[in-house]
Amino acid sequence: MEFPFKSATVSTFAHATEDEQKVIAALRILLPSDVEIKRTKLKGHHGNPIVSFDAPIEQKKTLHELWQRVVEKLRAGDFGRLSGMIGDKIDESCCLYLRFDKQQAHAGELTLTDRDDAIHLRLKVVAYPARREVAAKLVEEFIAAPA
Repeated sequence: MEFPFKSATVSTFAHATEDEQKVIAALRILLPSDVEIKRTKLKGHHGNPIVSFDAPIEQKKTLHELWQRVVEKLRAGDFGRLSGMIGDKIDESCCLYLRFDKQQAHAGELTLTDRDDAIHLRLKVVAYPARREVAAKLVEEFIAAPA
């Protein structure tokens, strides 16, 4: 089965109450070592300091390594759940959106979550024609295929 992803972005936020180094360590569980994390200072709605961390990935080898980390670190039950939710996690632009619990990532395990305070993974799916249904089918087949 052909690898269906063209690019990815891993991102999260560190609020004023969080230790930035712990947030970066949680991101590193997911990211290959050579991926650069961009740090941007922001202000929240009430003027509170927030730091945004973004790591774009476009190199095919690095994308493969990122996906392998997801497969290795994702809890077994969550991996089984993932294939059943792909259709709901892909948008009209053929991007797959996954969220992982930030605290669990810091502990070395990836757990799917719907919470906002999470590590966000956006994967661009290569689908022809570029339609949501086609992308969902490609990703479902890719996940179901034996490694």
